[in-house]
Amino acid sequence: ELMAEFDLFAFLAEASPWWWVALAIAIGAMEMVTFTYFLIWLALAAFGTGLGLWLFPGMSGVAQLTLFAVLAIAFTVAGRYWLAHRRATPSDAPGLNRRSERVIGRTGKALDDFDGSEGAVLIDGVRWRARLTAGQAKKNQKVSVIDADGMTLICEAV
Repeated sequence: ELMAEFDLFAFLAEASPWWWVALAIAIGAMEMVTFTYFLIWLALAAFGTGLGLWLFPGMSGVAQLTLFAVLAIAFTVAGRYWLAHRRATPSDAPGLNRRSERVIGRTGKALDDFDGSEGAVLIDGVRWRARLTAGQAKKNQKVSVIDADGMTLICEAV
């Protein structure tokens, strides 16, 4: 037989705590590449298992896997709860990645005739897709931006 059987439990029974730390670093690196916010909890569980093996060096392979599974579930549940309930910190630059919201309250001119459909407006030399809330606007008429829907400005005729 070319390949010998691999016994995971026997391997783990003889493993060093550094094996778990290395696994935690590898999983953490995968988290940094994927940004899943899931692998970080597994990395913490692997690190915790390494810490447990360092504190209790005689831990069997079954005990190590059980500890890893329990920690993975606990960290995942606690982490999901924490992510769902954390308060967002106010930004120093609100609207930084929402350019359309930065022009709310500004006035521009209609580049098209608006009659209930979408058209375009010009604000500070930048062409924007826009629609009117009600009524009509003629080409070159002033419009005021009152809201934004994605990258479409919501305007009213001035």
